[in-house]
Amino acid sequence: MRCPSCESPSLQVVDSREAADAIRRRRKCQDCGHRFTTYERRGVFNCPRCLEDDSRIEETMSISGGTARRRKCGECGFVYETHERLVGMEVHVQKASGSRERFHRGKLYRSVMVAGSKRDVESGWAESVVNEIENAIVEAGQSEVSSKLIARMVMERLVIQDEVAYVRYASSYFEAGGLAEMVDVINETRHRRERTEIERTNLRLVPSETSSQD
Repeated sequence: MRCPSCESPSLQVVDSREAADAIRRRRKCQDCGHRFTTYERRGVFNCPRCLEDDSRIEETMSISGGTARRRKCGECGFVYETHERLVGMEVHVQKASGSRERFHRGKLYRSVMVAGSKRDVESGWAESVVNEIENAIVEAGQSEVSSKLIARMVMERLVIQDEVAYVRYASSYFEAGGLAEMVDVINETRHRRERTEIERTNLRLVPSETSSQD
């Protein structure tokens, strides 16, 4: 796990609080002083085989949105993984209608999966997209974010993964009547994708220093 502000791995747990089904830990970066919260579901600590909660951490790995830990059960020796996900401050979404609602990652995940139904959009990919967007919002340090910004972040990823899913999502988001805006967003995102592909192609064509010396 790394600090979401400076990417330093030097973290200190300054507070732990237990809930009915979870443990929330407040962490402090020893390099930049940034504080953030991680969330661990209590159920995942029990061994899936014998249900005992006595385990030893064998390996810790950084994953999108948090940390994965490989554990070995002290009772039966079974090896399994637990995930610790980054949770930031409470964020509210400012909708186009002017109303506000609390950011809900489950709602965002479902909207991506609905758009990608029967397309090349798997649940694991959708989960990683939601993690990326949630982390970007948390790391920005804003307590409020516009629904338009979230939609653009989703569409930037969908247009590369599957154009049909992209159009479905865009149509759903702009169904209130913003056809002109939807077309603008589609064109803007496609142009961005084309520029990205051109940059990638140019990088592949640039010879390395080693090959140029040869």
